Amino acid sequence: MRALKILAFCLLCAALLFVFSIIDGVVKFVFSLGALYVGIQFFKRYETRGPRIAFVLTTILFYFVYTVFYALYLAIQQQQAAA
Repeated sequence: MRALKILAFCLLCAALLFVFSIIDGVVKFVFSLGALYVGIQFFKRYETRGPRIAFVLTTILFYFVYTVFYALYLAIQQQQAAA
């Protein structure tokens, strides 16, 4: 159960950071603050090093996974528009 909670925090934080990286304007900073808030809440709940390291590394991994899938989505959209 603990691993699922850590995974949920990681997925949420990575999604907020991903949205922050792809949109423009001032609204993007709301997502940055959301990711910061999720990180602070996670660090309040888990005070040992293990879960914290797992959170940071897994969040980075999920961020890159989201980015790769978004790049694939954009490539498919561009191919369909060219055809």
